Amino acid sequence: MLLGPPGSGKGTQGQKLADQLRVPRIATGDIIRDHIARRTTFGLKIEERIAAGDFAPDEDIIHYVSLRLAEPDAAAGYVLDGFPRNLNQARLFDATGSEETPAIDVVISLEIDEASLIERTAGRLICPKCGTVYQTHLQPPKRAGRCDRDEEMLVRRPEDDPGTMPHRLDVYHMSTLPLTQYYAQQGKLRPVDASGSPADVFHRILFALKDR
Repeated sequence: MLLGPPGSGKGTQGQKLADQLRVPRIATGDIIRDHIARRTTFGLKIEERIAAGDFAPDEDIIHYVSLRLAEPDAAAGYVLDGFPRNLNQARLFDATGSEETPAIDVVISLEIDEASLIERTAGRLICPKCGTVYQTHLQPPKRAGRCDRDEEMLVRRPEDDPGTMPHRLDVYHMSTLPLTQYYAQQGKLRPVDASGSPADVFHRILFALKDR
């Protein structure tokens, strides 16, 4: 699992790690955006809530993440990005695993100062088709405005609007940050400095995983 505030690089590093381990990256943000784009009942229910920087209800997220994990490509493992987001979700998700096969076996905590987070988020673009994340200064696409993977036009997510960032950070500190202590007590937490280039951060993640 990748844990960290908005803008810390969870999407970028999650995809790199999933590619390295040859397992799927499962991001609640991608699941939610897919439902919003398809105008499902769930998507319509949470669209305004997500745009404002709030989280989807726990019971909905647990349900849709569980459906995704039941797919064949996740049988050998997975990288979670953006889930769990609070202690209630973490406890419910832990209950789905066992001592021999825990739901989560290691947690990478991406740590970075808030000024850098705001700068990163202001320049963040995403591919609406494959979910690849770009940053105009640190990790720009090879062709301006287009995804390197599928040539799709890149977009800025409503929740990445600079005006929503203070609220998103408040929500993170209140709901998600307590997970660091929760997973530290389980011996699963690996803190990683998330400043610098994506390549540097990924190198630190691989180093943190060496003692698994």
